[in-house]
Parts: sequence; structure tokens; C-alpha cells
Amino acid sequence: MQRCALVFVLMFVCSGLILPSVQAQEETMESEGATLDVLTFSDDCLEQSDCVPARPQHFVEYFAADWCEPCTVLDQDLEELIDDETFVMRHHPSPQDLTYNSISNQRFNVLYRLLFLPTLIHNGEGLLTGTSQAQELSEVLSNSTSVFSGLSDVELSNESVTWNSSVEGTLTVWRIGTVPHETENYSHPNMVIGALHFNASDHQGNITELMTMNGTGVVVMLERDGVRNLTVRSTSPALGLDLIENEDDGILSSFNEQPRGHLAIVTTIFLVALMLPALKMWNDALGRETVHESSDEES
Repeated sequence: MQRCALVFVLMFVCSGLILPSVQAQEETMESEGATLDVLTFSDDCLEQSDCVPARPQHFVEYFAADWCEPCTVLDQDLEELIDDETFVMRHHPSPQDLTYNSISNQRFNVLYRLLFLPTLIHNGEGLLTGTSQAQELSEVLSNSTSVFSGLSDVELSNESVTWNSSVEGTLTVWRIGTVPHETENYSHPNMVIGALHFNASDHQGNITELMTMNGTGVVVMLERDGVRNLTVRSTSPALGLDLIENEDDGILSSFNEQPRGHLAIVTTIFLVALMLPALKMWNDALGRETVHESSDEES
């Protein structure tokens, strides 16, 4: 038994030496992303020749679904939780929704690596999950010191968008609109209905496809590419939520899209699996040795 215990100790020591190096390698390979700047345009503003976009102090991404009962509760409460300096952009990432948007889906699953609805993302870094944590949004907003910057001279027309930025990353133009709820008698304002991505260094892009959509406004977002390490902004347990379905459609999940650390877990399991034949042989040999010693004592 002492020998078996020694083998297990050695096995976990080896895994302890390997796993930190695996995690360190992952951290080196994946730089941290961020939301750098956000500008909003209403369609009414875009009709004017001197349209000036608004830069909100707080930008909240609200991931929800019409089949999600807790989301219906938060839909009614959300307006009371925000202030005039906050812009809420809504996403429907669930394929079960009639208003499902594939780009919202990728943002939910690939960029933010989320699981539950409803979820609020504040300024691209703060996380609130479920209706319980969402009630703390007002406190999160009041304690935030984030300042958006990075974009200048942004102009939109029915065909193109132009901008200046010295920051490398991705510029996304989101088309938003007012979308009726599937079963309830109210509508979702500022819901994502389309989006296009551009390299921030291009300084221009064609958005004809978006502007032909029946929407109410546009959100222009500058982001630094990389993994998002979200910070939970609540000390309360996450209650009042639904687990989004995991459709194997090539969009929702793959091994490479999972949070860092999964590779370390798989590595540990692999090491244990490699050790199993040796442990079995060791145990069999130890058993034969014990039987032999017992036979010698009896004789």
C-alpha cells in the first residue's frame, strides 16, 4: 500500500509541474481583449447633415431570450436600473428565438464564453448573471470609472462608415432596431439585428447591407482583439436564470472556444489514464508478492 501511495504522489507531483506550464503557455498565446470605445447614432440623427454621435459613459450588453422566463422579469426592471448615461444594447443569442442573431450568438459563446440567460456585460468587462445579480446594476454603474476613447471623426452614410483610430483591433458596426417580443405585449428597444466587422486600421467600410435593414440606430464599437476575462460585479449568488441550449451547430461550442484551464484538466485526465496500466501491473505484482509471503509464513 505504501508503494501505491508513492506512485499516486509522484503522479500528482508530475501533473502539478506540467499543468502550470500549460496554463502559462495558454496565457502567453492569448492576449486580453477589451471594449475601447462606443459611439451611438440614432436614425433621426443620421438624417441630419451635422449628426454628432453620443459616447455613453456606460455600455451594457444584455443577453436574453423570449423563451427565458427570468428574462421577461428583467425586461420590465431594466429601465429602472440604468441612468441617462447608460446605453443598453440587446442580444438574442439563442437559436430557439425567432429574432435569433448569429453574431450575437458568437459573441455570447465565443467572445464572452457565457452559459446563462439573462446576462449583463458592463463595458465589456463586468459580469452580472441572473435576475438576482442584475438588481445590482445601478450600484455597478455608480462605482464605475471606465472612460471610452479611441475613435474620432466617425461618419456614417447609407453606404459607408469612415473613422480615425490609432489603435489596432476590430471596429464593429451594429445595426439595432425595435423588435416585438414573441409572446408578450411589449417590444425590445435597441436589439441587434445585424453587424459587420472591419479591421480598425482600414479607416473605412461598406455598410450598405446594414443600412437597408429596418432599424432605429447604429452602434460603432472599437475593440482590442483577444480573450475576455470577465469580472463578476456582484457578491450575490446568481439566481433567476436559464441555461442556454448547446446546439452542436459549429457556432456554440468547440474545445478551443472554452475557458482557459480546460486544457489543463484534460491534461490531468490524460496523465491519469496513462498511469492506469502501470498502476494495475504494480498492484498485480504487489498482490503476488503478498501471496508468496503468506505461503512462506504458512510453510
